[in-house]
Amino acid sequence: MRSSDLLSRQIRLRHMIVAATIAHRGSIREASAVLYLTQPAASRTLAELERILGVRLFDRGPKGMTVTAAGAPLVTHMQLVTSEVGSLLRHADEIVSGRRGEVRVGTLLAGSADILPAAVFEVSRRHPGVGVAISEGTPDRLHEDLMSGQVDFVVGRVTPLASMPGVDVEPLYDDDVHVVCTSNHPRSAHRGSLAELVDDAWILPPRDTSLRHQIEAAFIRACSRTPGNVTECVAPVPLRALVLRGEHLAVVPSGIFVDDLERDALVSLQVTIEGTSVPVGMITRSGGQLPSSAHALMDALRDSARARQEA
Repeated sequence: MRSSDLLSRQIRLRHMIVAATIAHRGSIREASAVLYLTQPAASRTLAELERILGVRLFDRGPKGMTVTAAGAPLVTHMQLVTSEVGSLLRHADEIVSGRRGEVRVGTLLAGSADILPAAVFEVSRRHPGVGVAISEGTPDRLHEDLMSGQVDFVVGRVTPLASMPGVDVEPLYDDDVHVVCTSNHPRSAHRGSLAELVDDAWILPPRDTSLRHQIEAAFIRACSRTPGNVTECVAPVPLRALVLRGEHLAVVPSGIFVDDLERDALVSLQVTIEGTSVPVGMITRSGGQLPSSAHALMDALRDSARARQEA
């Protein structure tokens, strides 16, 4: 398509921002609040865009708005455009103001508890003007945030994000999981098989995560069934509090609760969960341009990962 054709269609950045925000928030009401627009103004802007493109971008339902099959690739393009415009403005602000800016990183459990804290410390030491904003989420939500520009990149276990569209992956190290409990838990000295633990109370990742699928597959191989007494939790703070109550076993990545393990508040059981070792890495938008602040944190993460492997 020629540039003159694009101009004649009168697509404006405001159209793309509204569509990308509706896709991210799931409703016109929430999108208009974020964009400081009235709902009628946001609805008119979306209607204009759908008329210009000749495609219905969203289905309206009782639970909000979902992208149509025909609209999905178009909305993805709009998310990329608005994300790149946001990066451009952040770059310009850094140049004009002389500030080093802010990096926004999404994280999964394996990345947030181990190499990320060390990397953030290094960034603050090397680049005092750089701010870091960290957000946690499920793989699906983090992919959405990544594609819409809400985060610059994601650090954590690369599955299943690596198989999602529009991303590049840089592996940093392979991560294993282990089973932990308090030192006074009845299973604290357990050295038997995984099958012997199936009836215990467990804390596991949510069902929609790849790690949960891998854990359940290991139980199926060991005893043809999965634990029935399960509390789902992935956020480090409540997860730690639950484990320290002394009633549960928990499956966690190797970098979690290192301090508690070193002071014997928690112990790691001598039991193997096969098939759960996967790379931890950094996930970025394919073809996206990152601000210098993001590159600073990524360099620190690489250094932190190397130090972890050498330790």
